[in-house]
Amino acid sequence: MRIVITGLLFITSLSIFSQTQEEKLQERQQNKVEIFTSNEKDNLQVFFEEQVNKMKLTENLRDDYYGIVLYYTNKMGRIGDKNKGYTASEIKTKFDAMVIQLNDEIKEVLTTEQYQIHRESFGKIVTSVYNRKGWSK
Repeated sequence: MRIVITGLLFITSLSIFSQTQEEKLQERQQNKVEIFTSNEKDNLQVFFEEQVNKMKLTENLRDDYYGIVLYYTNKMGRIGDKNKGYTASEIKTKFDAMVIQLNDEIKEVLTTEQYQIHRESFGKIVTSVYNRKGWSK
């Protein structure tokens, strides 16, 4: 009997947890405002492949590079979410700060030549966001 009650409590807890997680996900989706268009996201994927090839990164360095780029682009992609309440000026400032942070971290793992390739290519994506948002440099 004790096992049955424990099992029921466990299943109920899982159900409540799952429902709470689903509600949080729905709320997050409702607040979502994308910084990157789907075309820019596609360009990011192509960008990554091109970078790895141009820079001739080793597998481990490629994984590090990809991890850093993915981390920051995901953060950048969500800075405009409605629930954050940022003004357009604050979004731009935060976006710029994240680009700087991304570049600083990338600079630590790449050679000077590899870093230049990264800056030129990622700069094109940043310019695309700037142009679409009507931001000035």
